[in-house]
Amino acid sequence: MTQKFDTVSLSKCKSAIPVIAQWFCYQWSDWYGPEGPGNAIADLEEWADGDALPLARLALSSDGEPLGIAALKNEGLGEEYGLGPFLSAFYVPPVHRRRGAGLALVRAIEEAARDHGLGVIYCTTDGARSLIEKAGWENTGLTSPSERGLLTIYRRSL
Repeated sequence: MTQKFDTVSLSKCKSAIPVIAQWFCYQWSDWYGPEGPGNAIADLEEWADGDALPLARLALSSDGEPLGIAALKNEGLGEEYGLGPFLSAFYVPPVHRRRGAGLALVRAIEEAARDHGLGVIYCTTDGARSLIEKAGWENTGLTSPSERGLLTIYRRSL
């Protein structure tokens, strides 16, 4: 089933931050959960500060419901190789997957990177490999350690 949605800057939809923070606490509980060192609200507020990096894009349903998020950040897993910036914090809840929101978010981050004059961006993923590859990203052959194990580093020339 195809779902109608728009991609927008998080800066234009700050009211979605509490919902997205709950997603982060669920998806990345080691970092954003009660015992983790991260602060989802603070990170999201930073990404909603405007158009400078870091920034985030949301997929929103026609009635304004958040369907997913992706961020463009200077740092990320893989920076140990001197790589960056990164598509990061990419998440679409399972109920909204396979409807186009994920690919639209990847494209929105690519567009934001181009708008910032970037020629290449990177990402790491374990759960969205097929989507990233379908979107034309290339496997660099490098991996980066995470709490979930080694993650493949992908590159997208813009």
